[in-house]
Amino acid sequence: MKNQFVTWAVAMESNKKDVPSKSDDEPFDADIILQHLGNTGSFQFRFFICLAYAILFPMATILVFNFTGATPAHRCFVDGCDDNLSPQYIADWMDENLITDLEFDSKHWQCEFPKLVILPECAVNITVNDTCSRWIFDPSIFSSTIVTEFLLVCDNSWKTTFVSSLTMAGFMVGAFFLGPLPDVIGRRKAVLILSIWMSVFGIALSFSRSYEEFAVLRFLNGMGCIALMQSLAIWGLEAMAPSVRVRFIFIIFCFQSLGNLLTGLLAYFVRDWVTLQLYLFVPTIVIITYFFILPESTRWLTVNKRFEEAKVIYKRAAKLNKKKIPPHLLVIPVANCPDPSVTCPFPDNSEDASAWMSIWHVFKTPCLLKRLLILFCTWASALLSYYGLSYTASNLSKDIHLNFILVILVEIPAYLVGMFAVDALGRRLIINITLILGGLSCLVAGLVPQNCYELIVIFSLIGKFFISMQIVTVNMLTAEVFPTASRGLTIGLCSTVGKVGGILAPVMSAIGAKNRSLPYIVFGCVNLIVGALSLMLPETKGLPIPATIQDAKDLESKTLDLIGCCRKSQQQRKLTLITSYKSI
Repeated sequence: MKNQFVTWAVAMESNKKDVPSKSDDEPFDADIILQHLGNTGSFQFRFFICLAYAILFPMATILVFNFTGATPAHRCFVDGCDDNLSPQYIADWMDENLITDLEFDSKHWQCEFPKLVILPECAVNITVNDTCSRWIFDPSIFSSTIVTEFLLVCDNSWKTTFVSSLTMAGFMVGAFFLGPLPDVIGRRKAVLILSIWMSVFGIALSFSRSYEEFAVLRFLNGMGCIALMQSLAIWGLEAMAPSVRVRFIFIIFCFQSLGNLLTGLLAYFVRDWVTLQLYLFVPTIVIITYFFILPESTRWLTVNKRFEEAKVIYKRAAKLNKKKIPPHLLVIPVANCPDPSVTCPFPDNSEDASAWMSIWHVFKTPCLLKRLLILFCTWASALLSYYGLSYTASNLSKDIHLNFILVILVEIPAYLVGMFAVDALGRRLIINITLILGGLSCLVAGLVPQNCYELIVIFSLIGKFFISMQIVTVNMLTAEVFPTASRGLTIGLCSTVGKVGGILAPVMSAIGAKNRSLPYIVFGCVNLIVGALSLMLPETKGLPIPATIQDAKDLESKTLDLIGCCRKSQQQRKLTLITSYKSI
């Protein structure tokens, strides 16, 4: 979030630190103008408050399936013994031996009847190994879930895992088809459409009358959730001054974790899946109002040569923040000037003119294609581990609410530490460190003996800590290594491929219910392999975000290519000698 999320979410930073304007600054340079507007002010505060609220919901509505899709303890209905109108999980007809057998070996009671010797005389028409046609669920933890609603047990138990994977498939499809919306129609319209999408299908989930209907709505809702997270992140970050973007994105991710944490607490008090869904989705209707509260991204308007609209927004922002923008920064380029005599040059790079043209040039450029493929692997690894550990939380102990809260709670300190670490150590190094340490922690959690419960919990939480830091940094780096025109598309593509990991996460959780160690070993190995690949990514710390394809290509000088480093060092020495010679 991003949003996971996801968002999958993005962050950008510039090295243009000097606020005083220079006469050679290009018109509508977003970073320079935003510096003149100040790091904080009413304009930025409005974006922050709106995004902080909106980001609480998309990921929470996905992870709430830990509770709405949970399988309570259950047993076969014993005809002749259990009450048809109000059957009880622990019934009056059970003796102590039978209750003990049910508590310690409940699987014998879930799909077929146990041995006849432990059944009472009231049981009629039952033979050994008869399969159940009715079930009684224990309401002590959940009063209802989709499992109790649609009877997803025994031969149908696979359907809960399938709907989880289907939701992540919705993430993938949404990232691919809806992810480009912010680049195509603008950030503002995209958020309006996607917030309506998520709210409508989310609320409709609570009124599902069949498993098939629930699965389809869950898929459609997942499509909207991930695309909304991406749109919100891009929209908000493009309104922030360069010097505060890194902190802004980590704080926003803290709000995402806060939303997940509130989901766990809400699920503790609301044990009915229909009511829980409504409590989460009804408040998302508020996001629709952002269309009337927040302006369009001036960066997107500038890229699409809608300078008049961008100029009006900049002037309003300056008035709100009580700042002044130098007039030459708002000079409309000559092709768009109403007065042809005005000289206002503006570069026109055809390869960066549109999102689709820009992404095509990304695929045609070898160094950018290599960068994109490595990020595909990094995103897939991050989302597999993030969602895998979140879903596998239910396997840590019997207290599902405590497990979920612990796994989510560890994310907040991870984001706060990462907020300072990415500036101190750089993006690439943080990705390397978190992949390796997160992978090692997962491996240890998978390899320690099963009876060492405390060690398993500790190392799984350490793994989640590093993976949470990694997933934000990956989002950030992805936004910083591709040009403005294709930024939304590249993030959408990375998020789409990353969702392959998300689709596999519920499957790993289901495997973990039978083999606790295997998911952790898989998470660990994948992270270690991708950690080695990520060494070939460029470092973007302290650099301006690329506006054009050429700017993005120039970042290749910041990679750890050993042969290239030697070549660059030789070129640097030659340049130094030439410069020294000319100065004599």
